[in-house]
Amino acid sequence: MRYTTVGRPESQRRDLVIVAVLVVLAWVLSGLSLEHRLALTTAVRSTVLAPFLAAHRTFDRRGDLSARVARLQGERDALAQTALKSADLEVENRRLRDLIDVPERSPGDYLVAELVPAHPSVGDSHTFLVRAGSDRGVEAPVAVAVPEGLVGVVRSVSRGQSFGEFWSHPEFRVSVRAERGAGTGIVRALETETGETLMLLEGVPYQTVIPPGTLLVTAGLGGVYPPGIPVGTVRAEAESKSGWSRSYTVEPAVRAAEVSFVLVWQRPILVEDDAEAGREQPVPVDRSEGLEPR
Repeated sequence: MRYTTVGRPESQRRDLVIVAVLVVLAWVLSGLSLEHRLALTTAVRSTVLAPFLAAHRTFDRRGDLSARVARLQGERDALAQTALKSADLEVENRRLRDLIDVPERSPGDYLVAELVPAHPSVGDSHTFLVRAGSDRGVEAPVAVAVPEGLVGVVRSVSRGQSFGEFWSHPEFRVSVRAERGAGTGIVRALETETGETLMLLEGVPYQTVIPPGTLLVTAGLGGVYPPGIPVGTVRAEAESKSGWSRSYTVEPAVRAAEVSFVLVWQRPILVEDDAEAGREQPVPVDRSEGLEPR
């Protein structure tokens, strides 16, 4: 004997009523003006959907924090490996300086601060704000970097904040050298025909050929940028050649969209033996590098 299940008339009528109500609501909403639709959407989001939206934001923040923790752990492991590898070099360097009676050279210190990029609708997208100023020892002009490479330069400083320019700024310039080899030159921003922002290395002597994949680091000239900060990787030689120099397109080490916290360089103080004063003397700083006429 076969048994068949027949839906109850009450449930069928209820489903039909729900469908009819939804169709009517959809028709009414489609006829509303844009202002009324926005007002209704705001009301629904702030009442019925508020708990669901809050839960979504909470889970989103948790995922972001997990990714940030994983990134910090990776950076910590990389720093630990670098510290172990450089321990022998530091001891050897100190021993050689003692043998030839050369004083210790401090590379300076770094100040950790939050970076806030300017929004294109309210300002120049090539500029940024750093939440650290003269009250924390920031002086302009000075380099701004992250562990991956150079971000830009601080141009002006107030008491609680500083203003600077990303490397993508049209007036930005920095002296660089090849990490391995004899290549030197000046790096600036380059806008390609496809809209991509790269770097352009100029002023390389014609007899010097820099192969693709070569890492460029700051040369440390002028006292604005410390030596050894990664700037970018050479892509290829540029088509245009001027005089007795070569130009190369460079893939930047850091993109502005990837930055939230930065390291602001604090220039070192050189301790000199002064028999009369016996006090610390600052290193003479040439502040002309990185400054362009406005």
